[in-house]
Amino acid sequence: MKVIVLIICSLISIPVAVNAEPLWNGRGRIVVSCDGNEHDWDDWAATSMNFAVLASQRLQDKLPLYIYSDHIWGSNQERSNVKGMCAYNHMRESAINGAANFGFNNTRLVCAVDNPEVAYNALRDEINKSSLENPLFIIAAGPMQVVGEGINRASREKRRFVTIISHSKWNNIHSDNPQKNFSWDNHSGWTFDEMVDAFSSSKGGKCKFVKIPDQNYNLQCDRKEFDWLRLSAARSCSYYKHGSWDWLYIRLESCAVKNGTYFDVSDTGMIVFLLTGDDRATPDVIRRLMEMPLYAK
Repeated sequence: MKVIVLIICSLISIPVAVNAEPLWNGRGRIVVSCDGNEHDWDDWAATSMNFAVLASQRLQDKLPLYIYSDHIWGSNQERSNVKGMCAYNHMRESAINGAANFGFNNTRLVCAVDNPEVAYNALRDEINKSSLENPLFIIAAGPMQVVGEGINRASREKRRFVTIISHSKWNNIHSDNPQKNFSWDNHSGWTFDEMVDAFSSSKGGKCKFVKIPDQNYNLQCDRKEFDWLRLSAARSCSYYKHGSWDWLYIRLESCAVKNGTYFDVSDTGMIVFLLTGDDRATPDVIRRLMEMPLYAK
């Protein structure tokens, strides 16, 4: 039975269905904005997996911009040293070597916390390139400040060709809801609801906003569900760079939770949703995507 989830964005009602037609049809571009430099660390794994999944579908030239460490208010307070590296450096490793290992040679990588203005304007510029024939899909995998400010600076006429995808309540509200138990975490900025209010109406440019179910339910799971990363024949496929799957597995290990027994690539669920229409992604769905080059002619 098909399950329909109604997403209400201001005056816009967008139905999102399990195994619905995917938003992605081969046209346009994809941009990701994620954090990982502060608070939750699952982005160390998800960023690495994002590159892998997009590469499995040969979308290297469809990802012009990847913004990482977009908790622009600071880094490393909660995780100053994990396996010899701070959170900032873990995200740098996942972004730079993720792009290199999976062939994203033309993707611009922007570390937002280093210079938020650069991140805002990079996203603005991608939005301003958008058209009916060249739409933009933004994966919002961190606090909404960078995404919101990028949209705010962009041409209102171009916003109608932009779709923003989110899944995390924490990300949606964090800009205006810093962690109260940390005196250093004091900030404000764009939230998901504020973006919907500002940009989804005709006056705001008719941006499309899609909120899918929290992907932690299926993609924060026993690490055994990712054993295929070490066993699949696709890991030796000539399409993939030698050693890239080993590197990917190590990145998943870097932020394993529950005493190292669970991996978490929850943000990758938004990539899967964009490409397939499946808003209940599992490790096996990711496996099938990543094994596709093995069978390509």
